Amino acid sequence: MFNTFDNKSVRKLVVAFGSLFDQIYITRKNDTTGSSENIKVPVTFASKEKFLRRLESNSSISDKVKTQINLPYMSFELGNIAYDRSRKRNKLRVSSSADDTYAYKTFSETPVEIEFLIYFYSRSIEEVLQITEQILPYFNPEFNLRVNFNDIYKDVNVPISYRNFKLTDDYEGNMGSRRIVLGAMSFTVSSYIFGEIKSGLPSSSSTFSIESISQDVDDFLIQTQSIVINSELAEDVYTFDSAFLPTRFTWEENGNFSEDTTVTFIKESTNKELISFVVPLGTKLIKSGQYNELKEAIIREEDSCSKGLVNGTFVYRMRVSNGYTNASQTFIYRNIDSTGIC
Repeated sequence: MFNTFDNKSVRKLVVAFGSLFDQIYITRKNDTTGSSENIKVPVTFASKEKFLRRLESNSSISDKVKTQINLPYMSFELGNIAYDRSRKRNKLRVSSSADDTYAYKTFSETPVEIEFLIYFYSRSIEEVLQITEQILPYFNPEFNLRVNFNDIYKDVNVPISYRNFKLTDDYEGNMGSRRIVLGAMSFTVSSYIFGEIKSGLPSSSSTFSIESISQDVDDFLIQTQSIVINSELAEDVYTFDSAFLPTRFTWEENGNFSEDTTVTFIKESTNKELISFVVPLGTKLIKSGQYNELKEAIIREEDSCSKGLVNGTFVYRMRVSNGYTNASQTFIYRNIDSTGIC
């Protein structure tokens, strides 16, 4: 039952959370000269108690030279991890994905609420409040962070919710002691912990078979969940008057899907999303009106209305997604002709 694996689900989230605060600056003014300078506020992963202890100690560059950490500074730490029942899904639901080399399969993710605490250290209240103003406007009350967790769960939307802020003037000792103003801000992240991921070689038809993830669930029928795009889509190089092309924008959905399907068209050379459609579950095709919208989006992208006929070969990609399951297929246009459209 218990196999060894390391998805680094929490570690990737910690890195992503910390990266939100690595470009914060405060403005420090000189009242004597009237000049001002922008100072970058460093951030590190450390608990409040450990960092305060470090601020009180001198760092040794040599036997004769002692230095202290310059303020302002920020640190953050990981707090409580709690199970989130409100986002619970069937634990036997299987998610899968595939690329040109491997196919991947795993059970449903475990939803969790993770608490993060971030601390601001400075010698003045004004600088702590400046840091606070660089953060709070982006949380109203949530900030959505997209994280690539693993080979199946890519580009996952992770909401980060602001909770509260507390200001403390941490001053102890005699008048010569160093004053430290401490600001503490807490956040709750709605994330996931992912289980073991099995991988195998996909077949040429883009469907795959992987041995059972766990021998303990042999009594359950687990259905592979996958999306397979019409292979005929990539067989030809098309022109804008290819009347049969819309009939090839079809796909198969294998498994128990519970959401509408999203179809996105992307320019391959720039990875730019041109247009996206939400298709009702089970439709499994692009309709003629949607295809006309796609052509208009391509014409705008290639500026064909002002240029007329645009010669060349243009590669686009069709991506079909339902939940965390997706598939993509490229197709090529030879020349972009806006006649009759512009």
